[in-house]
Amino acid sequence: MALDLSGAAGALKKFYLPGARSQINNKCLLLNQVQRGNEHVEGAEWVLSLHLRRNSGVGARTETGTSPTAGKQLHVQARDTVKEIRGRIEITGKVIKAMASNKGSFVRAIDSEMKGVTNDAYRDMNRQLAGTGNGVIATCDDTSSSTTIELLTTTPKSAMRQLEVGMLVDIGTVASPTTVASEREITSVNVSARQIVISGAAVSTTASTHFIFRSGAGGSGVETHGLQEIVKASGSLFNVDPSTYPEWVSYAKDAASGPINDTMLEETMDEIDLASGKEIDLWLTSYGVYRAYGDYLSKMKRSPNTVDLKGGFKALSILSGSREAGLTRERDIPDGKAFALNTDCLFAPEMSDWHFMDEDGAVLSRVANKRAYEATLVKDMDFATDQRNAHGVVNSIAE
Repeated sequence: MALDLSGAAGALKKFYLPGARSQINNKCLLLNQVQRGNEHVEGAEWVLSLHLRRNSGVGARTETGTSPTAGKQLHVQARDTVKEIRGRIEITGKVIKAMASNKGSFVRAIDSEMKGVTNDAYRDMNRQLAGTGNGVIATCDDTSSSTTIELLTTTPKSAMRQLEVGMLVDIGTVASPTTVASEREITSVNVSARQIVISGAAVSTTASTHFIFRSGAGGSGVETHGLQEIVKASGSLFNVDPSTYPEWVSYAKDAASGPINDTMLEETMDEIDLASGKEIDLWLTSYGVYRAYGDYLSKMKRSPNTVDLKGGFKALSILSGSREAGLTRERDIPDGKAFALNTDCLFAPEMSDWHFMDEDGAVLSRVANKRAYEATLVKDMDFATDQRNAHGVVNSIAE
């Protein structure tokens, strides 16, 4: 009988290829477009003076006519606090010893965990920048005493991608994010059915009343402000209320499930220019809207030009008056949306850049009563605009 692989199994070695090959998408396009606009701040709050209105005391008169009634410039202070974004690792001493060289492991424990948590924090930061500012990732539908949580059928695919197996979540209201469940692990995600399965006891949720949050990050004022809150035609932002100061809004257009086209883009860019005197330089869309625009160009038999973005990204070239704007897709932009942005008017007030806590001189700290060490990554920042009407959004675009 011939010696085959089955018979030789006891004498054969396994050949391990070097390194660990990542299967995780760590691309953060939005974060790359704004992180170079950081402004260092200190103190309890960052405060920005907004020039909202002109002096109305101007106008033509006859030779003997009375001069215009004196007016004044209107300035209002926008203010908010810097948010804290953290990442934490914990490694046992035994694992550190076991993963000390290539002989025992594919990667070094400390290096792998520190690089990994940095990528993960960047990824979550990107989600926050595209978010709603209150930590809401998805909205629950009615769930009756189950660990399979029903989400609204209108939940964007972008939100479903943000809910990952292994992620710890809270479920509740914005005012009380842990009303239904606290620190539950997602064990399964069904994108097409708009469902997630969580660990622990069964729960019940009410449609449009309960929401999914990253554990510990729900509620107002915890996460950074996001595009879905900043670029709106309504809603108070940085303690400035557009019901009092109607100039403090972005242009918003409802496409009513219509297809994306040049007229839609040009109208939005024109309205932003008319309101703000600024021409946008970036369109961020969902993947579906981006594909739809590519199909539109194909049908029009047009070959698009490209423009370079920050961070090594490329985008389709869209002419915005005298300024070239880039149109591209971003994984965290909700389905059917296209944000028209002036990146010169977006900035990040920050107290510190990404760093591992080392105020006591050590990045790794011993965990009390354990043979283990821990480290905490932190960044103190917010996401803001100094001219809200320099941006716009088109909602409900057909994909």
